[in-house]
Amino acid sequence: MGKIPAKVPPFDYLGGKNFTEKLKEVTGSTNYNILADYFGIPKSTLLTWHTHNRTGFELIVREHLATGASVRYMALGEGEPFDQQSEPAAALATFKLIDGSLIESKQRTIDLSTLEDFGLEPSYTLVVEDDAGIYYLNKESNNPSSGSYLIDIDGQLSINFIQRLPGQKLSINIGDSCIEAKVDDIKVLGRVAMEMKKK
Repeated sequence: MGKIPAKVPPFDYLGGKNFTEKLKEVTGSTNYNILADYFGIPKSTLLTWHTHNRTGFELIVREHLATGASVRYMALGEGEPFDQQSEPAAALATFKLIDGSLIESKQRTIDLSTLEDFGLEPSYTLVVEDDAGIYYLNKESNNPSSGSYLIDIDGQLSINFIQRLPGQKLSINIGDSCIEAKVDDIKVLGRVAMEMKKK
């Protein structure tokens, strides 16, 4: 019996580095380490795809559902990365700040252009929510000068306003009071670049 011809034959999918370069573009990743972290996969997986000219179809579906990126662009290299009628967006994991700890919560989607306006990119943005609002933090900004930061004091996390003082000291607002601490006394996890306060 002859083989039945497919009414929808397979497409000429991108594979290997051609495919991962498209993923880098739609996710805004500048290198493969960032791309691997973005999807939560080992970098070795990407290198295997390069060696064997493979396509990560699940990542295409995941990115399309999260941001609206074009399936045709990621899979075939055709068209534009995003529909011109829709703004490229990023789906970011959100963490609730509860009793000094971060508890993973739902994902939040935000336009990439909004992140860019505040000097942020998905690869180094941390989203934290507490009873007062939602905070978008730059995880790469961990050398405090003046502003609100997510800090770790003896294993307890909190978002506080910090002002750097002479002599490697910091003034930290905690509630209605203000304390002084040495720079080495705390760990800074990121600076608040954008916040949405609840009324």
